[in-house]
This record gives sequence, structure tokens and C-alpha cells, in this order.
Amino acid sequence: MRIFSDVDEFDRTVYEGTAIAFGKFDGLHTGHAKLLEKVFSRKKQGLSSLVLTFDGSFSDYFSGKKTGSLMTNIEKEDRLRDMGLDLLFVMPMNEATVSMEPEAFVEMLAKKLHVRYIAAGPDISFGAGGRGDLELLMKLSKEYSFEVEVIEKVRLGDEVISSSLIKNLIADGKMELAQAVLGRAYSLEGMVTRGRMLGRKLEMPTVNLSVDPEKLLPPFGVYFSHIYLGTGVFLGITNVGVRPTVSEEKKVTVETYIYDFDDDVYGETLRVELLHFLRGEMKFDSIDELKAQMKTDMLRGRIYFS
Repeated sequence: MRIFSDVDEFDRTVYEGTAIAFGKFDGLHTGHAKLLEKVFSRKKQGLSSLVLTFDGSFSDYFSGKKTGSLMTNIEKEDRLRDMGLDLLFVMPMNEATVSMEPEAFVEMLAKKLHVRYIAAGPDISFGAGGRGDLELLMKLSKEYSFEVEVIEKVRLGDEVISSSLIKNLIADGKMELAQAVLGRAYSLEGMVTRGRMLGRKLEMPTVNLSVDPEKLLPPFGVYFSHIYLGTGVFLGITNVGVRPTVSEEKKVTVETYIYDFDDDVYGETLRVELLHFLRGEMKFDSIDELKAQMKTDMLRGRIYFS
């Protein structure tokens, strides 16, 4: 997969026609997958598959607040590469991007990104103020000679699958439902860093994960998890929170106890899939109470995985 962020560089380098889907693609959920299947199907006609996305969120840009993303940019790139995408064009989130007129945006697709086919949802919007819509896209497709195929939304019951729906499910700790909508378990990825070694002192050693600050975290608490390290997959229990029993810092940490595992993995990158929300984070009156609860959690985890 080749990645571009400069439209003129793309124009100079890529000459063949492209089949495109565009949007934020946060989470790359099952609805996104349906769009991309249509894009990939056009490879049989000699078109290169292309996703146009953005390096930030429009809502965050205009509000000035960070709302948390289901995927970091690196995770999105890795996922698209695994799916077999040919080309990824990442538009910078800046004043020029958000003020681009809808007609100019489509002209860029046609003249610079060589679009021949666009897979679009019925509520597609683009250009300054989101003023571009499906009607305008259809009209301009005749002028620039590309095809537009409207792809109906994927639903979960009566609800349309969207990144917002998934964020709400995660905020409620409904990890199984989030997994059904995403098409895979929600995961946190990062480098293993050194902590205070408290888990080892409690005879329950944990690994501490450094997570991208823009990544959406679920409710503070304890989760049963799968841990992907190198080519191995392990079972574990993950705590997300501020560890109120042992710390007054209010620093958010992600730490995982891995069953039957005691290797030194500091500095390595791992991925933690959050499968099931067990309980919320609690403050205990003593370390002994915390240790007893951790043992109970570990036992419940073994039952869950068995």
C-alpha cells in the first residue's frame, strides 16, 4: 500500500484510474467494510483501490476539543494494508481542507486522483460546511465521467452502524456489541513501559501499555482480554483506570496481567483486545483487599476463557 498526503505528488506518481471511497473511516467497522468491498471489486476492471481520509476529525477541528478516536492513524493504515488497499490518500486537517468548496473537492478527485468510480453512502457529505451531497456528486459525475454507486447502510437491528454508535457502546462498556459492529474486538495498542512494579510485589505481575492519547478509552475498570505479542496470542485481564487504591496521581494507565506468562517484554509493542467488561474500577481500604479482589478476578477470568 502506498500512502500520499500531497495531491500533486499523487498526480505525478499514479496514472491509472482509481476506485474510491472517502471519509474519516474511524474504526473501519462493518459498514466501512461494505463500502470497501465495492471498491476492491473494481480491481477486476483495472482500477486501483483508493481510500481518501483525513489526519484528524472535523468535529475536533471546529470544536477545539479531542473526543477520542476508535483508531489511531497508524492503526488505520495497518488495517487498510491488511485488507489489501492499493493507495491511501491522507488529507491534512487544516483551513484549506475545511474551506474547500464541494465542486473543487470533486474536481480534485477527478483531475488529480484520477477517479473512475466512487462508492458512496446515501448520506454522503463533502466540501466546506458539508454542503456537497449525493445529488451534487451524481451531477458532477457526468461532467467528469466517473461512476457513483450508492451503498445502503449496514444496520444493527434498527440502528445504522456508525462510528458514533460504536463509541456509545464502548462508553457503556458493551464490548461484545461493539465487537459485533466493528467486526473484531476493540483493541488498544502501544509499547510496553516500566511501571511501579506493584503487580510483581503482589505476586501478580502486569505489563503497562503506553496508549496514544487520542485513542478512545472505555470506562475505567477490569476487562477480560486477548493479548497479541509478536506471533503469540495470550489470555489476560486488563485494568484501565487511575488505580485509586495505590496512587493519588489520577494518571490513566492500561495494565494487563497475562496468564501463565512471565517474560520481560519492556520496549516491545503489543495489542490488547478488550473482550468483556467485568467490573468498574474500585478503591479498596487496603492492599490486602485489592490483592484478594485481583485473585477473584483472575479466577473469574479462567472460568470465562474456559
